Amino acid sequence: MSTTDPPGGHAPQLERLARRGTISVIGAGFSGIFGVALVVIVTNGFSREVAGTLFAATAAFLILESVALLGTDTGLVRWLPTQLASGRAGDVRRTLTVAIAPVLGFSLCVGAATYALAPALAPYLVGDEQADTMTGMLRVLALVLPVAALHDLVVAATRGAGSMRPTVVVENVGRLGLQSVLVLLAWLSGGGPTMLALAWAFAYVPGLLASSLWLARLVRRRAHGQVATTAWSEIAREFWSYTAARGIARVTQTALKRSDIVMVAALAGPAQAALYTAASRFIVLGQLFVQSVQQALSPQMSTLFARGDDRAANAVFQAATRWSMIASWPLYLVLAAFAPMLMEVFGEGYSVASEVVVILSLTMLLATACGPVDAVLLMAGRSWLSLRNSTVALAVNVGLNVVLIPLDGIRGAAIAWSVAIVVRNLLPLLQVRRQLAMWPVTRPAVQVGAAAVGCFGAVGAVMAVRDPGLVADASLTAVALAAYLALVWSWRETLGLAAFRSALRRPAVPSPRMPAGT
Repeated sequence: MSTTDPPGGHAPQLERLARRGTISVIGAGFSGIFGVALVVIVTNGFSREVAGTLFAATAAFLILESVALLGTDTGLVRWLPTQLASGRAGDVRRTLTVAIAPVLGFSLCVGAATYALAPALAPYLVGDEQADTMTGMLRVLALVLPVAALHDLVVAATRGAGSMRPTVVVENVGRLGLQSVLVLLAWLSGGGPTMLALAWAFAYVPGLLASSLWLARLVRRRAHGQVATTAWSEIAREFWSYTAARGIARVTQTALKRSDIVMVAALAGPAQAALYTAASRFIVLGQLFVQSVQQALSPQMSTLFARGDDRAANAVFQAATRWSMIASWPLYLVLAAFAPMLMEVFGEGYSVASEVVVILSLTMLLATACGPVDAVLLMAGRSWLSLRNSTVALAVNVGLNVVLIPLDGIRGAAIAWSVAIVVRNLLPLLQVRRQLAMWPVTRPAVQVGAAAVGCFGAVGAVMAVRDPGLVADASLTAVALAAYLALVWSWRETLGLAAFRSALRRPAVPSPRMPAGT
């Protein structure tokens, strides 16, 4: 176990992370609500076969979109803060051009290829019975793929330019909210599978327009009156020498999250894919929170590494880890305890997948305790190391899925993903420790974990031995929550929670070389 300086020792950095993290977590909350609502609409409004086909099609779409993105989202989050922090604001526009042009061209090629090959791919993804449905869905999604890639690139660029608000307003609330509304309208209007896929995809179009306008305003503000000081060739070299590895790693990471849905559909059928997607949707709730902290952390870590302030970087890393644990550990423990009841919201027969929720929830406790280790590696410039880690984890996931899905169905898929998650987190954890002398686990983090397990684990234990009923379960959970919050409040100083109070009480003072991100 490691300790770090007292929270007050790096108060400005923790306040900046708290401010950006609070905004990002709010966005993650909306994203989680809309994500669950969308799955509930699809699973209740359409047959299990159509729902599973949509989930497999959108999983394949997101993998292909990550291919077309070429890793530029992480590249921009890495380089834009570095340029702003080192007095190179004039290079921002050239960096954006160097990133956008290849993505536009390549995404058009990927979309065209997907559209042309959809009839040949469909039988391998969902079998012959749903092949026509899958073909129609893939072709609709292929038309929107370039728009989606550019949307994700531009939203990431706004974070790199110092603002979390476009991610929250445009992506988490705007696009995902509109997506859920359009899917609901497709169901209410009696639309078929193709209309359902179009409803899912169309929200990227207004999202790209809104995010582009926001980015243009941010660039004008950050680089006003600044002249580029670096040649085009040098900007391209430094950007793509880092981002090239990230382009491959982005594909492997997205495949790690989505390939199991595709493989369940291919090896066990689209109906089982619907069950698995519904069960894993609850896990995404916790992942969204952790991802939101990572999104807030990454630009700040890039700036700190550019300044050579390793002590502050380690303090921010540790704060992000314990703050993530404060919120996510209770969530995962409650999900594990209430899994059968929660799965019933997706419709009749979906509670049989509750075991998937339990397996993945308990695995995510370990993943959260490791902290945002991959973000630290990336912002420290170790993109090739991150690529190796994600490739190993993907190989483990795919290999185990091939073996376990035919033997054990969706439970086998859950076990495969859990093992891959463990590998994906332990590898960078050891590398961050060895190469950067950074470590996420502190005594306050251990206290938080013990408090969460003691309070909410007790509820799960009671329900496992003898379920006293919904009212009693809810009462026990309320008591556990009150006890947990009391403990967290009593440790607020050692947990560094004062940073949230300070961040919300007054705006952060921008540094002379890096605009404060809000």
